[in-house]
Amino acid sequence: MPAEATPGHLRLDTLPAVGECVSLDEADTHYVARVCRARPGERVELTDGRGGLARARLVAVASRASVEVEAVDRLERPRRCVLLCGCPEGERADWLIEKVAELEVAVLLPVDCERGRWERAGGRLPRWRRLAEAALRQSRSRFLMEVLPPTSLLEALAGLSPGDSRYLADPRGEPASGIRVPPGGDVVACVGPSPGLTEAEIGHLRDCGFSLIMLARNRLRTETAALAMACWLASSG
Repeated sequence: MPAEATPGHLRLDTLPAVGECVSLDEADTHYVARVCRARPGERVELTDGRGGLARARLVAVASRASVEVEAVDRLERPRRCVLLCGCPEGERADWLIEKVAELEVAVLLPVDCERGRWERAGGRLPRWRRLAEAALRQSRSRFLMEVLPPTSLLEALAGLSPGDSRYLADPRGEPASGIRVPPGGDVVACVGPSPGLTEAEIGHLRDCGFSLIMLARNRLRTETAALAMACWLASSG
């Protein structure tokens, strides 16, 4: 099968053992058989979204496709990136979530700020989690991004664990090109809502150990800043 036609990773809650056969659900069967046009004997990869990866052979394609696992291995994340994200304008949240998930942000935590609240998030949370899973498949990642329910910025800060590196997107900060993320430990990044953070909120973040980082000279939309931050962190290892 050409590389571009190889199915993206299929996600199962628990990976089968080597030699075990498993039937795919209806959605994965459609994806493998109809979208990718895979045939028996071709290879597919399964992940649990927590670092495990099973390499399997497609055994049958019928009403429910089945695969036989040939090898399983597991990797640990070198570090977790938690993104505290203010609310973007309009309907841009879907795009934001899809893109930062492809860049292996580990946790997306929407934060309500004084100038922007995730007022419609409750009904869209299941959709956002589906988008994160679709991004895992498309990018062939081993890790599923967790999308948490919105919380206030102060509650998010109170829930952080000590020992991580912390960065706030702000045009007054040091250019990202000159900052090296310390090896080891998790990273917490923060991007404000579309109208921006208040000076009081920026003060709270700085008091909590967030360093200001300039992602671009221009003022960025929330979704652009989130993508730029995720790209910078991904390139930093």
